[in-house]
Amino acid sequence: MVAFVNQFTPFILKKCLFKLKFAYTIFLVSPKEWSVPEKKEVLIYDSPSTGVIATFLKDYNFTSLSFRGESINVPCMLRAFFTSNFWKGKIIKAYTETFIQIVSPKVIITFIDNNDRFYELSKRFPNTKTIFIQNGVRTELGDIFGYLKKSKNYHVDYMFVFGAAIGRKYKTYINGSVEVIGSFKNNSVRKINVKKNDSIVFISQYREKSKDNIIAYQNAIPITYDEFYSFERTVIKFLAKWCIENNKHLKIAGVSGKKEGPETDFYKKILSDFKYELIPRLDVYSSYKLIDTAEIVVFVDSALGYEAIGRGKKVAAFTCKGSVFGKSYNFGWPSKLPDNGPFWTNNLDEKKFKHIMDYIKSLSDKNWNKICQNYSNEIMAFDPGNRRLASVLDQLVL
Repeated sequence: MVAFVNQFTPFILKKCLFKLKFAYTIFLVSPKEWSVPEKKEVLIYDSPSTGVIATFLKDYNFTSLSFRGESINVPCMLRAFFTSNFWKGKIIKAYTETFIQIVSPKVIITFIDNNDRFYELSKRFPNTKTIFIQNGVRTELGDIFGYLKKSKNYHVDYMFVFGAAIGRKYKTYINGSVEVIGSFKNNSVRKINVKKNDSIVFISQYREKSKDNIIAYQNAIPITYDEFYSFERTVIKFLAKWCIENNKHLKIAGVSGKKEGPETDFYKKILSDFKYELIPRLDVYSSYKLIDTAEIVVFVDSALGYEAIGRGKKVAAFTCKGSVFGKSYNFGWPSKLPDNGPFWTNNLDEKKFKHIMDYIKSLSDKNWNKICQNYSNEIMAFDPGNRRLASVLDQLVL
């Protein structure tokens, strides 16, 4: 029992320190807004969503709600001070609900689909419609499905999700309508038709190493940075060799926007004996344009890899982290697909990697599209221009 508690202690302390830092940033350091918010048709919940969706909402009257330190609205905070939630210690909830009451929107929309506080807003504001848009691949390890419990208070009017499989998963916890549209950002970028080339694009999932060298906790046991990224190291070295054998150019779709830095050093160390090109991410959409130029896209656990499937690109998915970090890292999770398929494997097996790459390379675009169509709606749909979302918003707002 003592050992079990000791395992949990770093996690609990880290969480408490995070909450203290979060409260300090929100209420003391963040810039202040002194005017009472105006009434709007649409409220963007959690302002990091604003940059992605603002252009899409240009025909609507909208504002955004910030609670990550971007700004704090003083009149709302003062009103929240007189609510019961504030004195129960639920300060963020008190502030959020006060802001919504003042703005009185017809629709509340967010990209933060893994925020369980958002799921409770419909019960609190029954005359306002809620929408979340899935913003990334969801897992159990360190993500929403690792801790989410079914609640009678969870209701989201419209859940716009990548595919039917993740939609069914959300429906087991949250009441509401599921709309399969694929990725909003992916849908926002027009597909580029280019002449066939010989580039193989590997999608980097690199993240800088934290000071404690811990990525997440699995059953209260820390997962180190090196453990988590050992799979990328194996896959990228295999891919570099395969490219030499098949006279292909290896490109890496970078996470960082810099040509030099920790991500560059990460791949230099692994691929010191190989020729490759690391392409920085210039903006939120540049990586989509890069994968459109690829002959084959390869990924381990990237949303961009699944989005490439939605775009109809030839894709090799070496989703082998599930063997160590749980089934939610398997290809297409939570869809119940086999460990090996025509273009994926959940096994860390270079023979399987080679078989998949050789097979995909030999396929015509027509035959690839036939295969891809069997999985796209289940895993990653494609709705150019986000027409379905636009239609729903028009019904709710106009």
